Amino acid sequence: MAQLRGSTGSYCGRRSLGASERQLLREIILPAALPQIMTGLQVALPVSMIVTIVTEMLMGGQGLGGAMIAASRFADSPGVFAGIVEIAIAGLCLVKGIALLRRRLLIWHQEAQAPTTV
Repeated sequence: MAQLRGSTGSYCGRRSLGASERQLLREIILPAALPQIMTGLQVALPVSMIVTIVTEMLMGGQGLGGAMIAASRFADSPGVFAGIVEIAIAGLCLVKGIALLRRRLLIWHQEAQAPTTV
């Protein structure tokens, strides 16, 4: 919402020139809100992955968390470490994917011009 407040002049100017609601959304509102949306995705994606895997571990699901718990019950250390490596690779791919998406969608934004650390 902070970005939207900063673009009020452009919003009012286009509104007075007869821009439709769809044009306002596509050309002013969405570009102004997209950096915050992408930041929210970058924060929420790793957290959701952690919650999913911990839930599988606690509930004994069929995913990576459940497989790691089953491997640990039978003292299968390579199975547990394989699960850890799989989780790390999946997490890295998701984080890199969101960073790439952010760079592609926000090519006009100032942070897309600077080199990233991800």
